[in-house]
Amino acid sequence: MKKIIILIPVYNDWESLIKLLNEINGSINNIHNYEFSCIVINDSSNIQQPNIFKPSNIKSLNIINMRENRGHARCNAFGIRYINSNENFDYAILMDGDGED
Repeated sequence: MKKIIILIPVYNDWESLIKLLNEINGSINNIHNYEFSCIVINDSSNIQQPNIFKPSNIKSLNIINMRENRGHARCNAFGIRYINSNENFDYAILMDGDGED
């Protein structure tokens, strides 16, 4: 089984992140022989993080909190370094949490 990690940076827009996770969950519903995980990099948001529940078709959801706001590109770089050092995966997909990119 191939393992795919979806890396999502987010800053304050938790509502869009929840919507994105639900859309990913629906999109991967009928995809077999792949295991999907999501890693969210919180870029030191100053809006309270709500309870975020792992959607049913996503194997794991991990939220990593940055200590200070560093920007979208820095979150992606940190996330890539993190998954290369800590995760077993075949593919990584970078997505934007608020849909602006």
